[in-house]
Order: sequence, then C-alpha cells, then structure tokens
Amino acid sequence: MSTDNRTIINDCEANTGWSGSDAATAVSDSGLFFQGSNALATQYSNVDENMSTTQDSVGAGTFSLDWSDSTLYMIIKDNLNQNFASGGVQFIIGDATPDTIGYDVGGVDARGVPLSSAFNCYRLDVSVIVTTPGTFQVIAGAEANLVQTACTHIGYGGIHASKAVGAVDNCWMDCFRYIANGSYALTVNGGTVGTPETMADVVGDDVASGWGMVANPFGTQYLFAAPTQWGDTGTASSYFTASGEQWYFVGDNAGGHAIGAGNFPFRLIGNGTGTNSWVLNGVAIVNTGTAAEFDMSNTDMNIVEMDGCSLQGLGAIQLPSSGGTSRFTTNTIFSGCGIITSNGADMSGSSVLTPAISANTSGLIWNENADTTGLLDDMTFSKTAAVAHHAIEFGLNIPTTNITLNGCAFGTDFSNGLDTTVGDETFHFLDTTGTITLNLVGCTGNKGYRSEGVVVTIVDDPVTTQYTVTTDAIPPVVIEGARVFIEASDGTGPLPFEEAVTIVQTAGTATVTHTAHGIPDGTSMVIRGATQNGYNKTAVITLINANSYSYTVDSGTVSPATGSPICSGVLIHDTTNVSGIVSDVRVLSSSQPFKGTIRDSSGSPYYQAATIVGTVSNTTGFTATVALLSDE
Repeated sequence: MSTDNRTIINDCEANTGWSGSDAATAVSDSGLFFQGSNALATQYSNVDENMSTTQDSVGAGTFSLDWSDSTLYMIIKDNLNQNFASGGVQFIIGDATPDTIGYDVGGVDARGVPLSSAFNCYRLDVSVIVTTPGTFQVIAGAEANLVQTACTHIGYGGIHASKAVGAVDNCWMDCFRYIANGSYALTVNGGTVGTPETMADVVGDDVASGWGMVANPFGTQYLFAAPTQWGDTGTASSYFTASGEQWYFVGDNAGGHAIGAGNFPFRLIGNGTGTNSWVLNGVAIVNTGTAAEFDMSNTDMNIVEMDGCSLQGLGAIQLPSSGGTSRFTTNTIFSGCGIITSNGADMSGSSVLTPAISANTSGLIWNENADTTGLLDDMTFSKTAAVAHHAIEFGLNIPTTNITLNGCAFGTDFSNGLDTTVGDETFHFLDTTGTITLNLVGCTGNKGYRSEGVVVTIVDDPVTTQYTVTTDAIPPVVIEGARVFIEASDGTGPLPFEEAVTIVQTAGTATVTHTAHGIPDGTSMVIRGATQNGYNKTAVITLINANSYSYTVDSGTVSPATGSPICSGVLIHDTTNVSGIVSDVRVLSSSQPFKGTIRDSSGSPYYQAATIVGTVSNTTGFTATVALLSDE
C-alpha cells in the first residue's frame, strides 16, 4: 500500500472563492477530473491569464500558510500552453496585501509528470523562489514584497499558443497540495513475503486516490514527482520488489522549474519490530533535474538487495549498512552520481563512473573497520574530466594495519603519484598518523595516493603465504600461539639468502648496508654471523633505500659489527591466531623457496617442532596445514 503524506490546500471540487481572468466551473464529466469527482474548468487565451483562490478545500474557509520552505503541487489539464521560457505554465501564490505572483514552472516543452486523462503534475519549491525568484508574472503588487510565510492565495496561470475559441473551456484545475521540504511526500509499504508490493501497486494506489505523484506512461517505465520512502516506520513488516523496470526521478518538472538542492530525497526506512525488505533486480534509475539523494543505510532495514541495476545522475547515495540478513548493491552501475558512502555494503562487480563531485573528494567512501575483501571486489572506477577527484576515500575508521582491493580497474585518468596532493590521486587516506598497507591484487590502472599523514605502503599484486597449525588428533584442533619462522632457503628467489652485509649502529639503530637487498619495508630479516651477538637477531626492518635498511639493537653494541655478518629475508616470524592461522602478504617478483620451523610456544600440552620447506609462487602464493605431533 502507499500513503500520501502531503496536505491538501484546495481539492478543486467546488468553485467557491475562485477569481481571476475567467469564471471557474465545477465539472464532473469522465476524463475531466483526476482527483476526487470534480475539477474546475476555465478558459485561457494567448495572453497571460490566471485563476486563484483564497479558500481551502470545498470552500470551508480562508487560509494563511507558511510555504517559505515547502514544495507545492498542482494537478492541471491544459494542452495549449506556450513553452516554459514564455510562461506557458505558472504556479500562482499570493499574500494578503495582495502581492500575487505567477511563477513559471513548465510549458508545452516541460510537462511535469504526465498523468491519466491528459492531466499533469507540476511543482513549485517555494524555498527556491525565496532565494532566487526566477522568472515570473506579476498579477498584483510586487514579487519582492511577497510574504511567503503567510500565503493566502493559490492558483494556476499561463499563456496559450492560440486565442480562446468561443465560450469553450480549455484548461482544468484538479487539486493543490503542499509538503514541508525535507519530508517524504509518498510512503510505500505493505506487502508480504509471498506477495511483495510492486510499482504496479504503487501506481494503482496513486490513480485510485488522485495523488499525481507517480506515473506509468507505458510499459515498465515509472515517473516519480515526489520524495519517496520505502518501508514502515511503526512496527509492521513491509516487502517491496521490482525487476527489469525503468524509474525516472523527475526533479525539474521535466525541464521546467527545478526543485531546490536537497529537497528531493528518497530513502529506505524500517523499524525494530517487523521485517522490512526492499529488493531490486535489473532496475535502471535515471534522475533528471535536481539530483535526488538516496539513503539506503537505515539499520532497521532487514533486507536491501540491488543487483544488476544502474543509477544515473542521482545526488549523494548512502548504501546499506553492514550486517543484517542481506544487504548489497552488486553488479550495479553508478554513473554521474554524487558521493557514494559504502557503509560496508557488498558492492562487488559494481562501477562508479564519472561522479558529479567536487575537487579532492571521492566517488566512493570506505569508512569501515573491516577489510574490503569480498565487498569491493572487481569494481570499476572512472574519473570525471576536468575535476581533480579521487576514486576511493579511506576514512578514519578503517583497519590500522592493512586493507586489500581485489580485481579493481581504475583506468589511467587518476594520478599515479605516490603521496602527492594534486587532488586526483586514485586513493585518499584521511588518517593523520600510523602506517597502513594497501594490497592491490589483480588491480589495473593508475594507483597513486594522497595521505593526510598516515604512512602508506602500496603492495601491488601481492601473494599470500599461509600456514594453519593443528593437532594430530581426529578431528584436528587448531593451535593458537604456535610460533612459525620461515626464511629464504636459497638464492634463487627475490629475497636475500645468507648475503654478506656491513652493519653500524648509533643510539640503538643498526644501519645495514646491503646492495639491492629486496626486503620490503615493515617485513623481517635475520642476521647471523656477527661477532657481537646483539646484531644477530630476527627483526622488522625500516627501509632506508634500495641498498640499506635499519633495525633496533642495544645501544651498547660495539660498532661496526665484526666477524662475518650475513642476512636472509624472512617471510613469516609470528604466532598463529585464534584460528590457528599465520600468514604473510607481499609482492614477489619471482617464486621464493623457503625453509623453517613450527613449534608450539604456549606451554602444556606440548608438541614436537616441525621442520617445513616449500616454495611460494609469485602468482598463486602458498597455503598449507601442518599437524604437530604430541610430545607428551
């Protein structure tokens, strides 16, 4: 079912209080009304004419209403108008002075939303004319003196393309309504699991009630003239579905007077008691005129599914929040839209193309304390010409260690600069402190970044080395806290193997000179062979350049190191997590042979140490499970 949340000003069922260029006659013939059982007929010619009323519905009394931040609606049947630029369709409002103005809203070239029986719905956002009056016709007084906070007149005016013929009426008025801006004029809810609400149901409700907010001109096309919310704000359940349809959010009377920015919102809304579901498959949503903002983030929406859809020209979009039964916008194209905030939704296979955003902002915002793996996989991004913007913004709430993008395509229009401030780098990191590694697996295009202070390492096409450690019981039990040490086993891989180095230390920082060492920043190496045992250790390095790095030692260690210090690269030097897993993710230019040991470091029960060998493929990585034998 659907609900009209607007307020009727005058339903045009009677001609009480109407005046202007001609008489208004109540008519009830079939096809001459859309709302109720009557409409008011009048006659316009090829000069500026108008009709207005000071009476509310059915002449029950006068009104004085604050419309300064409201959108007004009128349902009109008139096929002889001049075009929009010539004042073909005018929305009339006035005050008690009277200052009465006809604001141009449409014409023969801007028909609003077409309804049945040749009626059309037109809108006037009064907040727009308060700040920027636009084009208008003065009926009485002065536009500058119009008091929009105390309006006492409403009506319809226009200019026809030809003179009136005889005494034949040629235009019909059939209801005036309004709603405060920021509100939702139409609510769509109801439906059941087996019989969800559909757009056919919504249009059926609209026609039966004479609302004029949604139209179905033909086939699977639907036009929206009103900000809409889907779902139930009380305690009931609601189910909605659509497939293979085309929706048009009409924010400008189809080329005429536009709704103000932010005053044409759409949203999903649920409640904490019932089940609320909204499912779209293969639906194309096209926005004309004012960009409609779309908020799908309400946490009380249990099911939000959008697959194989396309959204074009919308404003800011809030995607479904993470969690819930099913929340995703997969394989969906967002073209020419405003900033998209992911909220943790699965966007796999989707595209963010030529967004309508400003410089140094981003087409997509990821601000979730979770890795993007499985959520932003296989996405495509493109840049808007002449606007220096980013593809993805990583906010302040992202993981503090690493994040991974899989199979994304960024093209070549984004900047490839690393830690630059042009504003069109592919990635924008908002954190001001700390370090983070961005792993790019199978991603194409430019991969530059801008940072507000966080140290960023981009690892392009990394592979994973992973061991799972278990007991030898049946079934096996994972071992948390098992210590895993894996180092290079020969010199055929990209990591060094027992290569000679020179070491000096100052104030506890040991600097290693090691030509073309190939050890990535923040990973580990092992030093052996120094006479001073303080140098002989496995440690995380800080990269200085391609031929040197540093690590921490005791400040009293004799410098320089003597003996025959040698270095080998280390893949893993860590303990298993609660799932018994330990892993390393990095780029390898070629496959890397390794050797190492796994031992339980957590105390009783005790297990025998295991010796391991293998080769990490530079294209597929390495994954294995080792069962430790009991030592008790």
